[in-house]
Amino acid sequence: MGSSNSKGSTSTSTEATTIRAVLRRVLRRVLRGARTPTSRDLLTGGLGAPPTAQSQTIVANAPNPYFDVETLLASVGSGAIAAVKGTWLVGLHKRGGRLSRRQDLPPEAFWSALELRRVARALGDDFGVLFVALSYRWLTMEHPDPDGFHLGIVASVAELYLNQRGWKDKYGFDQYSQLTRAFRKHGLGLPEFALFWDYASLHQPPRTDAEAELFPKGLKNSNVWYGHACTVVWMQSELPEGFAARMRASEPPLAETYEDSGWCYVEAAISATIKPGFLRLDLAKRTDRAMACTYGPGERWDEADDMLARSCARRRPPPPSPETVRRLLQTEKRFTNSSDVSKVADLYATFFGKVINVRELKFQGLEWGDADVVELCEVLPRFAALRTLDLSDNKIGPESASALGEALKVNAVLTTLDLSTNSIGPEGAFAIAEALKVNAVVTTLYLRGNNIKDEGAKAIAEALKVNAVVTKLWLQSNGIGDEGAIAIAEALTVNTVVTTLDLENNSIGDEGAIAITKALKVNTVVTTLSLGGNNIGDEGAIATAEALKVTAVLTRLDLSLNPIGDNGAKAIAEALKVNAVLTELSLWNNNIGPEGAIAIAEALKVNAVVTKLFLNGNNIEDDGAKAIAEALKVNVVLTILSLGQNNLGDAGKTAVQDAAKGRSGFQLTL
Repeated sequence: MGSSNSKGSTSTSTEATTIRAVLRRVLRRVLRGARTPTSRDLLTGGLGAPPTAQSQTIVANAPNPYFDVETLLASVGSGAIAAVKGTWLVGLHKRGGRLSRRQDLPPEAFWSALELRRVARALGDDFGVLFVALSYRWLTMEHPDPDGFHLGIVASVAELYLNQRGWKDKYGFDQYSQLTRAFRKHGLGLPEFALFWDYASLHQPPRTDAEAELFPKGLKNSNVWYGHACTVVWMQSELPEGFAARMRASEPPLAETYEDSGWCYVEAAISATIKPGFLRLDLAKRTDRAMACTYGPGERWDEADDMLARSCARRRPPPPSPETVRRLLQTEKRFTNSSDVSKVADLYATFFGKVINVRELKFQGLEWGDADVVELCEVLPRFAALRTLDLSDNKIGPESASALGEALKVNAVLTTLDLSTNSIGPEGAFAIAEALKVNAVVTTLYLRGNNIKDEGAKAIAEALKVNAVVTKLWLQSNGIGDEGAIAIAEALTVNTVVTTLDLENNSIGDEGAIAITKALKVNTVVTTLSLGGNNIGDEGAIATAEALKVTAVLTRLDLSLNPIGDNGAKAIAEALKVNAVLTELSLWNNNIGPEGAIAIAEALKVNAVVTKLFLNGNNIEDDGAKAIAEALKVNVVLTILSLGQNNLGDAGKTAVQDAAKGRSGFQLTL
């Protein structure tokens, strides 16, 4: 909203005094009495979180209006907020109209409370895409948008959001906005959305007594529209030419930019705390290309420049503390009315107090660096119910890893930490490892893609010797070689809690594989081991086979993308004849030929536990395929078999297809 006169102008000093008195009472009670969230604790912010999702939450079991649809619906049902129809707004702009105050708009401009409730309920978990809140800078004290500057921009984005025809990408797939996808998914016909625009949604002066009573209630409820985990927020930060100069020349000088406005700053901060990034857009970042394509957000593999929701996703800082917000409002931000400082600071403090009981925070792909994470660590203790923290795909280095390590040493609630695809390096891994030696709650740790190398792996291994809680550890793509693998193997001989260990895409050779598989002979807890994408040959595979003969717990083994040949495959096949626990085996993209495939086929004739077998990307040829086909005639447990890219001819393919006929639920890939 960011009005230059406190969200709506006042016609008389008496009315202003009355409103201020009501506001003081409302702000003391703000956000009280909200309902308890439903069993849908996990909120996907509309259609689930695509890779650009920058913040996503699970709320703990406590009354909270920021995770459930009911408070949004109640704000309209009470009459405190009028929800503008998106299609009506687009039509107004096309007719050359200007936005009027709420009391002067026709009934067809708004949703009825009954209609809004019906559609929101029909959308189910996708309800968030229905509600859009606009944050913007008022352009004059009397009217926020006298010349239609904001209206033109918002209407053009709204039209893209409503687009039901979709847009074909370069692959020929139809791309729709998250709103249109949700309406199509639930069979709701033409898409529509509910917009909160303060001038049209809150009662403006002159107000009747009844309207004056509703105004502060609407102001309080607008906080939920901005801060809700699932609603969409459009931050229209663009301003017309010459606006800054006019504000600079005013007496006293007023905020020249969106960011300088105290109201806008708090609206932005509120919308940044728990909302996925693709639901929080800065319309000033829109591009001609995205506006000509689709709203999005699309999927990870889609072109980000084609998606407005991804090109406009606004970078955010970590959630500021209420004390920080109050300080900035007092020292750096500007208000037309100085009395607004305390009101707005209290508004944020109340919001912050309502959302700190979240169980999951996802700050993925924000380009956060060391300074950002250090700032986050300062406020993390406030989130006393936090169980999962996702900081993946950022630019976190050793300094911030050290800050996180210090936080972990005293944190007693966080169970899952995701630092995947950052740059913590060996030094950062050492800091995390030191924390793991004393932390007694973290059970799942993702360190994929951090280049921790052997030195970092050794530090983690030392921590595993004394840590008794980490059960799942992901160390893929870290440049770990045999030295690091040997250190981890040594830890596995004494560790009794790690059940999942992922070492994919490292530089581990036969020596490292031999050490790890030797440890498996005495380890009684590891159930899932991934060594795919390394440099393990026949020697390492033979050692693995020996471990398979004695392990009583390993159920999933991944040796894909290694140079394992027929000798290694034969050894593994012999182990499968006696192994009674392994259910999933991945050997795709190795150097296995017909001889190795024939050996595996013989094992399948007697093995009664393997249900998933991946042999694609080898060179088993028709002879190997025919042998596997014969095995399928007697094996009754295999449900998934992948043999693609194996230089198979028609004879081999036909043999396997014939053998698979009649197997209920069988998945075959050739």
